[in-house]
Amino acid sequence: MTNIPYAELTAAVRGEGEAIVAAARMGLDVAVPTCGDWQMPDLLRHVAAVYHRAATAVDQRATQPVEWQAPGDDGADPIAVLADALDELVHALSGADADTAVWNWSGRDQNASFWARRMAHESAVHRFDAQRAHGMAQPIDADLAHDGLDELVDVIAPRVVERDQVELTEATYSFVATDEGVWHVQFGPDGLQRLDVAKEPDVTARGTASALLLAAYARVPWTSLEVDGDMAALDAWNASLRF
Repeated sequence: MTNIPYAELTAAVRGEGEAIVAAARMGLDVAVPTCGDWQMPDLLRHVAAVYHRAATAVDQRATQPVEWQAPGDDGADPIAVLADALDELVHALSGADADTAVWNWSGRDQNASFWARRMAHESAVHRFDAQRAHGMAQPIDADLAHDGLDELVDVIAPRVVERDQVELTEATYSFVATDEGVWHVQFGPDGLQRLDVAKEPDVTARGTASALLLAAYARVPWTSLEVDGDMAALDAWNASLRF
Protein backbone atom coordinates (compact mmCIF):
# COMPACT_ATOMS: atom_id res chain seq x y z
CA MET A 1 0.00 0.00 0.00
CA THR A 2 1.05 3.60 -0.51
CA ASN A 3 3.63 5.36 1.64
CA ILE A 4 2.06 8.74 0.88
CA PRO A 5 0.05 9.90 3.90
CA TYR A 6 -3.73 9.93 3.55
CA ALA A 7 -3.98 13.70 4.00
CA GLU A 8 -1.43 14.25 1.22
CA LEU A 9 -3.34 11.96 -1.12
CA THR A 10 -6.54 13.87 -0.39
CA ALA A 11 -4.70 17.14 -1.07
CA ALA A 12 -3.43 15.68 -4.35
CA VAL A 13 -7.00 14.85 -5.37
CA ARG A 14 -7.98 18.46 -4.69
CA GLY A 15 -4.98 19.97 -6.48
CA GLU A 16 -5.08 17.73 -9.53
CA GLY A 17 -8.86 17.99 -9.78
CA GLU A 18 -8.72 21.77 -9.67
CA ALA A 19 -6.08 21.67 -12.41
CA ILE A 20 -8.50 19.67 -14.60
CA VAL A 21 -11.15 22.32 -14.01
CA ALA A 22 -8.67 25.10 -14.82
CA ALA A 23 -7.68 23.42 -18.08
CA ALA A 24 -11.33 22.94 -19.03
CA ARG A 25 -11.98 26.64 -18.49
CA MET A 26 -9.50 27.35 -21.26
CA GLY A 27 -12.10 25.97 -23.65
CA LEU A 28 -14.43 23.00 -24.02
CA ASP A 29 -14.42 22.76 -27.80
CA VAL A 30 -11.20 20.77 -28.06
CA ALA A 31 -10.31 17.14 -28.65
CA VAL A 32 -8.49 15.17 -25.96
CA PRO A 33 -5.90 13.35 -28.10
CA THR A 34 -4.76 11.06 -25.28
CA CYS A 35 -8.30 9.69 -24.81
CA GLY A 36 -9.34 8.33 -28.17
CA ASP A 37 -12.17 10.30 -29.74
CA TRP A 38 -13.16 12.16 -26.60
CA GLN A 39 -13.83 15.87 -26.55
CA MET A 40 -13.20 17.87 -23.37
CA PRO A 41 -16.81 17.52 -22.08
CA ASP A 42 -16.47 13.72 -22.37
CA LEU A 43 -13.39 13.78 -20.16
CA LEU A 44 -15.05 16.03 -17.60
CA ARG A 45 -18.17 13.86 -17.40
CA HIS A 46 -16.06 10.73 -17.03
CA VAL A 47 -13.98 12.16 -14.18
CA ALA A 48 -17.11 13.54 -12.49
CA ALA A 49 -18.72 10.08 -12.59
CA VAL A 50 -15.59 8.46 -11.15
CA TYR A 51 -15.43 11.07 -8.39
CA HIS A 52 -19.10 10.64 -7.57
CA ARG A 53 -18.81 6.87 -7.30
CA ALA A 54 -15.78 7.07 -5.01
CA ALA A 55 -17.39 9.79 -2.90
CA THR A 56 -20.55 7.71 -2.51
CA ALA A 57 -18.56 4.65 -1.45
CA VAL A 58 -16.57 6.56 1.16
CA ASP A 59 -19.44 8.69 2.43
CA GLN A 60 -21.78 5.72 2.85
CA ARG A 61 -19.02 3.43 4.21
CA ALA A 62 -20.11 1.01 1.49
CA THR A 63 -19.76 -2.70 2.09
CA GLN A 64 -21.04 -3.71 -1.38
CA PRO A 65 -20.27 -2.50 -4.92
CA VAL A 66 -21.44 1.01 -5.71
CA GLU A 67 -23.09 1.43 -9.11
CA TRP A 68 -22.00 4.03 -11.63
CA GLN A 69 -24.26 7.07 -11.76
CA ALA A 70 -23.45 10.17 -13.78
CA PRO A 71 -23.92 13.28 -11.63
CA GLY A 72 -25.76 16.32 -12.96
CA ASP A 73 -28.41 16.72 -15.63
CA ASP A 74 -27.73 15.94 -19.28
CA GLY A 75 -27.69 19.63 -20.14
CA ALA A 76 -25.63 20.75 -17.15
CA ASP A 77 -22.36 22.62 -17.58
CA PRO A 78 -19.70 19.86 -17.46
CA ILE A 79 -17.22 22.15 -15.71
CA ALA A 80 -19.69 22.86 -12.91
CA VAL A 81 -20.59 19.18 -12.67
CA LEU A 82 -16.93 18.23 -12.29
CA ALA A 83 -16.26 20.97 -9.75
CA ASP A 84 -19.23 19.84 -7.66
CA ALA A 85 -18.15 16.18 -7.86
CA LEU A 86 -14.63 17.15 -6.80
CA ASP A 87 -16.02 19.00 -3.76
CA GLU A 88 -18.16 15.96 -2.95
CA LEU A 89 -15.17 13.62 -3.15
CA VAL A 90 -12.81 15.76 -1.08
CA HIS A 91 -15.53 16.25 1.54
CA ALA A 92 -16.10 12.49 1.75
CA LEU A 93 -12.39 11.70 2.01
CA SER A 94 -11.85 14.43 4.59
CA GLY A 95 -14.67 12.99 6.69
CA ALA A 96 -12.99 9.58 6.89
CA ASP A 97 -9.76 8.20 8.28
CA ALA A 98 -7.27 6.25 6.20
CA ASP A 99 -8.33 2.95 7.76
CA THR A 100 -12.09 3.63 7.67
CA ALA A 101 -13.66 0.46 6.26
CA VAL A 102 -14.95 1.04 2.72
CA TRP A 103 -15.63 -1.39 -0.13
CA ASN A 104 -13.56 -1.27 -3.31
CA TRP A 105 -13.28 -3.54 -6.36
CA SER A 106 -9.70 -4.69 -5.80
CA GLY A 107 -10.35 -7.36 -3.19
CA ARG A 108 -7.66 -5.77 -1.02
CA ASP A 109 -7.18 -2.71 1.17
CA GLN A 110 -10.89 -2.29 1.85
CA ASN A 111 -10.56 1.17 3.32
CA ALA A 112 -10.78 4.86 2.52
CA SER A 113 -7.04 5.06 1.85
CA PHE A 114 -7.54 2.91 -1.26
CA TRP A 115 -9.93 5.50 -2.67
CA ALA A 116 -7.73 8.47 -1.77
CA ARG A 117 -4.84 6.80 -3.56
CA ARG A 118 -6.87 5.69 -6.59
CA MET A 119 -8.48 9.11 -7.02
CA ALA A 120 -5.15 10.91 -6.67
CA HIS A 121 -3.71 8.91 -9.56
CA GLU A 122 -6.92 9.05 -11.60
CA SER A 123 -6.84 12.82 -11.19
CA ALA A 124 -3.14 13.19 -12.07
CA VAL A 125 -3.38 11.22 -15.32
CA HIS A 126 -6.59 12.95 -16.41
CA ARG A 127 -5.13 16.32 -15.46
CA PHE A 128 -2.37 15.54 -17.95
CA ASP A 129 -5.08 14.67 -20.51
CA ALA A 130 -6.94 17.93 -19.94
CA GLN A 131 -3.79 20.03 -20.14
CA ARG A 132 -2.53 18.14 -23.18
CA ALA A 133 -5.75 19.02 -24.98
CA HIS A 134 -4.64 22.66 -24.72
CA GLY A 135 -0.98 21.95 -25.46
CA MET A 136 0.29 22.78 -21.98
CA ALA A 137 0.70 19.43 -20.18
CA GLN A 138 2.92 19.34 -17.10
CA PRO A 139 4.59 16.22 -15.64
CA ILE A 140 3.19 14.42 -12.62
CA ASP A 141 4.81 15.16 -9.28
CA ALA A 142 7.71 12.72 -8.77
CA ASP A 143 6.52 11.25 -5.45
CA LEU A 144 3.00 10.82 -6.78
CA ALA A 145 4.30 9.25 -9.98
CA HIS A 146 6.44 6.76 -8.03
CA ASP A 147 3.40 5.68 -6.06
CA GLY A 148 1.37 5.63 -9.25
CA LEU A 149 3.77 3.09 -10.74
CA ASP A 150 3.47 0.96 -7.60
CA GLU A 151 -0.30 1.09 -7.90
CA LEU A 152 -0.18 0.37 -11.62
CA VAL A 153 1.89 -2.81 -11.40
CA ASP A 154 0.42 -4.09 -8.12
CA VAL A 155 -3.27 -3.21 -8.53
CA ILE A 156 -4.40 -1.66 -11.80
CA ALA A 157 -2.66 -3.73 -14.49
CA PRO A 158 -3.53 -7.09 -12.85
CA ARG A 159 -7.13 -5.88 -12.54
CA VAL A 160 -7.27 -4.99 -16.25
CA VAL A 161 -5.79 -8.35 -17.23
CA GLU A 162 -8.48 -10.14 -15.19
CA ARG A 163 -11.34 -7.82 -16.19
CA ASP A 164 -10.63 -7.91 -19.92
CA GLN A 165 -9.41 -11.54 -19.98
CA VAL A 166 -6.24 -10.34 -21.65
CA GLU A 167 -4.17 -12.99 -23.40
CA LEU A 168 -0.66 -11.89 -22.59
CA THR A 169 2.35 -12.17 -24.85
CA GLU A 170 5.12 -13.52 -22.62
CA ALA A 171 7.65 -10.81 -21.82
CA THR A 172 9.56 -9.30 -18.91
CA TYR A 173 9.69 -5.52 -18.51
CA SER A 174 11.95 -3.30 -16.43
CA PHE A 175 10.83 0.26 -15.85
CA VAL A 176 13.76 2.25 -14.43
CA ALA A 177 13.17 5.74 -13.03
CA THR A 178 16.02 8.19 -13.47
CA ASP A 179 14.74 9.89 -10.28
CA GLU A 180 15.15 6.55 -8.45
CA GLY A 181 13.04 3.42 -8.47
CA VAL A 182 12.67 0.30 -10.59
CA TRP A 183 9.67 -1.86 -11.41
CA HIS A 184 10.05 -5.34 -12.90
CA VAL A 185 6.92 -6.83 -14.45
CA GLN A 186 6.44 -10.22 -16.10
CA PHE A 187 3.64 -11.17 -18.47
CA GLY A 188 3.13 -14.87 -18.95
CA PRO A 189 0.87 -17.90 -18.56
CA ASP A 190 0.27 -17.03 -14.91
CA GLY A 191 -0.88 -13.53 -15.75
CA LEU A 192 0.93 -10.38 -14.69
CA GLN A 193 3.40 -10.56 -11.84
CA ARG A 194 5.74 -8.08 -10.21
CA LEU A 195 9.27 -9.43 -9.80
CA ASP A 196 11.90 -8.48 -7.27
CA VAL A 197 14.64 -9.02 -9.85
CA ALA A 198 14.70 -9.34 -13.63
CA LYS A 199 18.14 -10.59 -14.73
CA GLU A 200 17.45 -10.51 -18.45
CA PRO A 201 14.38 -8.38 -19.19
CA ASP A 202 13.07 -8.39 -22.73
CA VAL A 203 12.89 -4.62 -22.64
CA THR A 204 14.01 -1.82 -20.32
CA ALA A 205 12.50 1.66 -20.40
CA ARG A 206 14.23 4.54 -18.59
CA GLY A 207 12.90 7.96 -17.79
CA THR A 208 11.48 9.99 -14.97
CA ALA A 209 8.80 8.30 -12.91
CA SER A 210 6.29 10.69 -14.47
CA ALA A 211 7.35 9.79 -18.00
CA LEU A 212 7.28 6.05 -17.24
CA LEU A 213 3.83 6.27 -15.69
CA LEU A 214 2.44 8.30 -18.57
CA ALA A 215 3.96 5.94 -21.14
CA ALA A 216 2.57 2.89 -19.33
CA TYR A 217 -0.86 4.53 -19.48
CA ALA A 218 -0.31 5.29 -23.20
CA ARG A 219 -0.28 9.04 -22.64
CA VAL A 220 3.17 9.59 -24.14
CA PRO A 221 5.01 7.35 -26.63
CA TRP A 222 7.60 4.89 -25.39
CA THR A 223 9.95 6.38 -27.99
CA SER A 224 10.11 9.54 -25.83
CA LEU A 225 12.00 7.47 -23.24
CA GLU A 226 15.30 5.62 -23.40
CA VAL A 227 14.51 2.06 -24.44
CA ASP A 228 16.80 -0.96 -24.60
CA GLY A 229 15.51 -4.24 -25.98
CA ASP A 230 12.32 -5.30 -27.69
CA MET A 231 10.21 -2.24 -28.52
CA ALA A 232 7.50 -4.59 -29.77
CA ALA A 233 7.00 -5.74 -26.17
CA LEU A 234 6.17 -2.18 -25.17
CA ASP A 235 3.78 -1.87 -28.10
CA ALA A 236 2.14 -5.10 -26.91
CA TRP A 237 1.78 -3.61 -23.42
CA ASN A 238 -0.25 -0.69 -24.76
CA ALA A 239 -2.20 -2.89 -27.16
CA SER A 240 -3.13 -5.41 -24.45
CA LEU A 241 -3.82 -3.12 -21.49
CA ARG A 242 -6.66 -0.64 -21.96
CA PHE A 243 -6.94 1.78 -19.08
